[in-house]
Amino acid sequence: MILQKNNNDKNKDSVAVYRKEAFDIGYKDYFKNISNNRISQILNDKERNIKLQTITRKQIYDWTKEGLIDANENNGWRRFSIIDALWLKIVCELREFGMGWNTIKIVRESLEFEKNKYGVAMPILEFYTAFAIGNKMPVLLLVFKDGICVPTNYTQYKVAREFGEVENHIQLNLNKILQDFFPAVDLKPVQKAELPVEMDEMELLAFLRLGSLEKATITYKNGKMQVVEALQRIDASKLIVDVINEHNYQKIEVVIDGGKKVSVMRTIKKKLNKKG
Repeated sequence: MILQKNNNDKNKDSVAVYRKEAFDIGYKDYFKNISNNRISQILNDKERNIKLQTITRKQIYDWTKEGLIDANENNGWRRFSIIDALWLKIVCELREFGMGWNTIKIVRESLEFEKNKYGVAMPILEFYTAFAIGNKMPVLLLVFKDGICVPTNYTQYKVAREFGEVENHIQLNLNKILQDFFPAVDLKPVQKAELPVEMDEMELLAFLRLGSLEKATITYKNGKMQVVEALQRIDASKLIVDVINEHNYQKIEVVIDGGKKVSVMRTIKKKLNKKG
């Protein structure tokens, strides 16, 4: 995958982020079956009610008016998905640095690269967010003066600086933003290789951290995770048909009191290491 910032001179790159073949394979694997990707569902679920304590209702109104937020999705004071909240926090940080509306719109376009192809709002941001949560990978968002935004981990950034010039830019710490959203969850980054775990394992780790699970059972074979079975509590206001469509295999238990759903629990099962 190539996502790099260029000067007007097309023959000279300002920063070409080094991404090994494993990254390209992992990126494609992540989006290969996006409808059944549990961490993607968590990252895009607007029912999580992420707290935005440092962002006001007026700011959201102004950013919607300026076209930084889609009016039909985020207009007003309402629930946001993790990806929505990340974008709002990115806007807040960039405004504090004095960045203008039009430049921030280019930041958004960078993060929305190939969104129609992959069927999620901000593919490259979501991919790095998944690893920042599941694998505690240190992640930076490099934002250049013209608004081009390039997500990178520390290893990629270090190689880019050692082997070429990098234009002046703003660095946003994705791990710090996520930790502020989830103070009760240990998301402190750990310096590791680019993709030290299999995609299934990363997805599972992220899901276990943010999946609101009551209990999880993991079956191992020859030292590798084979099957995970988890008991998850669901928001009772969620439509049952939406719950059913989220997973291929699940056992759903609904408690009704006075004609209303008061509790929804489901058991989900996922097989890992299918090739092993």
